[in-house]
Amino acid sequence: MNALIIDDAADTRLYVRALLEAWGYNAFDAADGLEGLERMREATIELVICDWMMPRMSGLEFCKAARAAGFKHYIYILLLTARSDKSDLLEGLNAGADDFLSKPVDSKLLRARLRVAERILTVQGQLADQNRTLRQSRERLQQAYNQIQRDLTSAARIQRQMLPPADRLVAPFRTESLFLPAAQVSGDSFNFFQLSEDLIGFYLFDVSGHGVQAALFSARLNASLMPTAASHRSLAELGTPAAGFPGPGPFLSEVNTRWIDPDAEFENYATIAYGTIDKHSGEAQIVLAGHPPPLILRNCGAIETLDAGGLPFGMFPDVDYVSQPVVLNAGDRLILYSDGVTECGNPQGELFGVERMQSALAASAGDNRLGLTRELEAQLQHWSGTLDFDDDISVLVLERDSES
Repeated sequence: MNALIIDDAADTRLYVRALLEAWGYNAFDAADGLEGLERMREATIELVICDWMMPRMSGLEFCKAARAAGFKHYIYILLLTARSDKSDLLEGLNAGADDFLSKPVDSKLLRARLRVAERILTVQGQLADQNRTLRQSRERLQQAYNQIQRDLTSAARIQRQMLPPADRLVAPFRTESLFLPAAQVSGDSFNFFQLSEDLIGFYLFDVSGHGVQAALFSARLNASLMPTAASHRSLAELGTPAAGFPGPGPFLSEVNTRWIDPDAEFENYATIAYGTIDKHSGEAQIVLAGHPPPLILRNCGAIETLDAGGLPFGMFPDVDYVSQPVVLNAGDRLILYSDGVTECGNPQGELFGVERMQSALAASAGDNRLGLTRELEAQLQHWSGTLDFDDDISVLVLERDSES
């Protein structure tokens, strides 16, 4: 341990330095406080034995200067003094001294005081090591957190790029959509695609849970719900993407059966609204796998609700999903949505509900510019009082052109 003796009396410096070196210290000395500060800048000093009364800089002034100097390690300061008045001792403690020793120096008492200093400095060193370790751990955690945030931001951007354009046009149908993840990535997704020259396919699903696990489930499910040769046996036989499409019900039943691993314990499932619609007649077939019933906003402003559907997707094998028929006339809109819309809560804990959603639809019933999702988003934000929702929100609107 490095120790510094500061005293304007040369004999005291020599005596105390000899004692310290005999006890195993690396000892330095200085004739006053200013010189002592210079020594402390040149070497790492852990223990200082300093006289109270000195020219140029007193012991009290040295204590204050040493504490204000901002050394990275703790320095234990023992003041040598002939003073014993309580007010003097308080003044020394307030200036930054740790302990006092009366002059002339008694070697046995000095040794005892130094053992106290060693114990305190050992504890200080241990605390400093622990703080350093904690700081390094915190820095590593911060770096890992920053990397995770960058990865999540990239994943969220990729996920949005996988969604169809909000104003996609597949004549004679137009679409609009709303996608508001509760976290950076979402378990909700939707798509709108052409199965054949006459047939359009569409779906919207909501994976249980939130975050990365739900998003990974969502990505895999997206790939499975596109009826291609790779995802359906009859299509593989025909070698074309839609010629062998069996219809929404049988297709979803088959995908559900292939999806489930009987030896695995499922952690996620999904609710799905899946359907097809004829471009010319407007005749649609829609399957609901535990999903909120879609709404139909008729051109006249009336609102209809489809019947509830079957079991959620991915929970049980061999589920027989049945399609519901519906016809979209010119100007009608089909609205698929996740339960994040109707279960959006306000600060009082009330849910937005189906009735308020229908009111939002009615408010935009005469808007041929497809302003439904913008109106719904504004009402949800007003209702919840925040832009951060507790659940993923997704909406897909299909409108049959009023001229068709």
